[in-house]
Amino acid sequence: MSSTRVRWPRSGLIAYNGYDSGLGNRVRVVLGAQSLAELEDRAFAYVWPTGRLFGPRFDQLWDFTAPVVSRAVSRGLARVFPYGDETLDWITDESRRRLLWQIRTGSPIALPAAARPWQERFRALRPTAEIADRVEQLFDERLRGVPYAGVMIRAHSVSHARTLAASPVEWFLARLTEVRRRNPGVIFYISCDRPDVQEAVMAEIPGCVAQADKGDYNTTAGVISSIVDLYLLAASGYLIGPHFSSFVHLAEHLAGDRLTFETAVDRRSGPIDLDAAGLALDPLRPAQRFASPSSAMRRSEPFDGSPS
Repeated sequence: MSSTRVRWPRSGLIAYNGYDSGLGNRVRVVLGAQSLAELEDRAFAYVWPTGRLFGPRFDQLWDFTAPVVSRAVSRGLARVFPYGDETLDWITDESRRRLLWQIRTGSPIALPAAARPWQERFRALRPTAEIADRVEQLFDERLRGVPYAGVMIRAHSVSHARTLAASPVEWFLARLTEVRRRNPGVIFYISCDRPDVQEAVMAEIPGCVAQADKGDYNTTAGVISSIVDLYLLAASGYLIGPHFSSFVHLAEHLAGDRLTFETAVDRRSGPIDLDAAGLALDPLRPAQRFASPSSAMRRSEPFDGSPS
């Protein structure tokens, strides 16, 4: 991955991601650190390693122009400017006099109340033209104007052990079967990280919608496809997903944190309410919601003060 030479006009802040960090962790660390840098009037740059474990650059997924520094440069700088963690307990009057801050964490940064929330910053991002076109095409062809449930299934062997143990595929099959029985005709949008599992679920539960040929796991093609999934999950009316996965929470945040999100550990049963969150008309701005399928086409104002 090429790096931009950063010329600091003032004190700076670098957000560090490990080479094995997943998408959700990377996004919340980078955007949280960017908000902190803005609040503290520091120049901002970030580390975003690419390679076998994670293929794409940030700017291959969203229009994002902040400077990038290499992992090696950041680790070298750490000899003089050591890493702080997500607690920000290390920020003091003395540390504010340092030329450079570096943050290294896989957890959400505990931003001060005065900082712009990283979730708000995330919703403001625009996906690249390739991703936007794919999102809009699938939404227009199969999902527009219809309340549907978004279903994210984690089944890949690299998934966290807690996720695989708490959210087995068998639970998804049983729950979707129950929902289909209680909500006849409901459409499920399926996002799954294993093609064979996705095919098995769609064979067992007819009438589902999903992408095909998404690319290998965490390759550039695979992550681009996962961003398409992300927006279509966020544009749904109800989320069913895995326990302990940062990716599905990205979908929640894109939707303005208004969707009901169900996991196996919730032990819910019965029908689901696809209309409570309102209907998304623009899948690239899924936080903007309208009152109902019947009235949304006639209304021009957002439903219930939804964020822009």
